Amino acid sequence: MFEGETKDAWFGIPHASDLLVLSALVAVVLAVLTIIGRNPLSGRGIGLFIGIVGSLATLQLGYRMIVPPFDGFVPPNSNIVGSGCLFYCLPSQAVDAQLLPGIWIGFVGCLAVAVGGFVHAFSDKARSTQANPWIARSQTGTTPWLGLAALGAIGQFVFGYTFFTFYITPADSGGETYWSGWLPTPHTSSVILGLTVAVVALVLYASRGKAPLNPMAFGGLIAFLGLVSAYRIFFRIIEPPFSDGANIGFAAYLSLLSAVLIVIAGLVHSITRRATARASGPGGT
Repeated sequence: MFEGETKDAWFGIPHASDLLVLSALVAVVLAVLTIIGRNPLSGRGIGLFIGIVGSLATLQLGYRMIVPPFDGFVPPNSNIVGSGCLFYCLPSQAVDAQLLPGIWIGFVGCLAVAVGGFVHAFSDKARSTQANPWIARSQTGTTPWLGLAALGAIGQFVFGYTFFTFYITPADSGGETYWSGWLPTPHTSSVILGLTVAVVALVLYASRGKAPLNPMAFGGLIAFLGLVSAYRIFFRIIEPPFSDGANIGFAAYLSLLSAVLIVIAGLVHSITRRATARASGPGGT
């Protein structure tokens, strides 16, 4: 609570809330995959991965308990560097906010994920559990279209959410302030980062003959992930997160085009694999 107004995690601490969601998904998904015997990593690897993600969420949420992100500001001509307590600042610069029960519950939950993951990693059960990933019987192998999908995935993040200019806003003292999409759109940037990692990882698995889906479904999954990226980037182009609007940088459109490339590459891969399967079937050549 700050100045009599309660804040939830999603809008109050956007970067930390994304890590909360990630730690919950990682813990639940990997635990379920382990239970059904389809763990993509060894037991120790599963535990360490869960523990590391849980630790990151715990540290970030703990920091936000000490340094609430309210009453922050964006200095003129900051070029994104040093944006006050909205993003990161020293505890001595933070405002006084009341911590409500929800944030304590979240902190204990993150801590439980971290401790549970590390304890499992060094247990006898983890040492005896070998990786058994979900691998489709029919594999797609390496194709140029999957390579283009991976290239598009990297491009959508690099152009939109690193050092390239996504938004241009007027500075208070004149001139302009240049933004990447990372700080102004924290939820979208986290989604794009996650989708980039997912597409690249899937392409790498496919190149090693360990794709989790058959070739046609695999291409459809890649296209779907690209469609989600394209939607989020397009939304943030037409709806900038600034009260007075913003000019859109050229890199934002390159990011959108990169996401569209993922969609096209995935669809074409699926269609060509389907045509190949038909041609090699009964009566095919």
